[in-house]
Amino acid sequence: MEDANSNAGRIFLCMIGLMLMLAGGVFEWLMVRSYLHAKATRDWPQVEAVVLRSAIDERQIKGSPAEFRLNILYGYRFENEDLTSDRMSPRGAKWSRELSSVKDLAKEYPEGSYHTAWVNPDRSGVAILQHDSKAAGYTLWFPALIIVGGGGMIVGAWKKPKGGIRK
Repeated sequence: MEDANSNAGRIFLCMIGLMLMLAGGVFEWLMVRSYLHAKATRDWPQVEAVVLRSAIDERQIKGSPAEFRLNILYGYRFENEDLTSDRMSPRGAKWSRELSSVKDLAKEYPEGSYHTAWVNPDRSGVAILQHDSKAAGYTLWFPALIIVGGGGMIVGAWKKPKGGIRK
């Protein structure tokens, strides 16, 4: 009977270890994907872009505070084609509850101003004015730690005790 309880406990620990490894693996994959995408945009061709529209949008969802974002449109020329984009970054314009930060961004990108834009070489209609952060790449160790911890639980569950007697 003691062996059955011991094996049931080991299997339980293995299941917890596998779940930790799975969760850590998912987070690791998401962070690697985010880092690689942020890194890739830095290799996109650069062009000069002119801001055609720079306005502040406001929205308010029932009962919540108002949120704001910069509504921007800029034109650029890529491979002898005139194009426009409305993306600040690969993820688009972020909504913020801080009107002052959006106003500061609008001052940085007034209509008629010129800026560097990066154009997706595979989809020339997609351009950005700002890159995403590569911070995800610098924190890859954290989900890796969860994966190693889950593996350690599995190994520890089946490891024989040293010199001790199991009760």
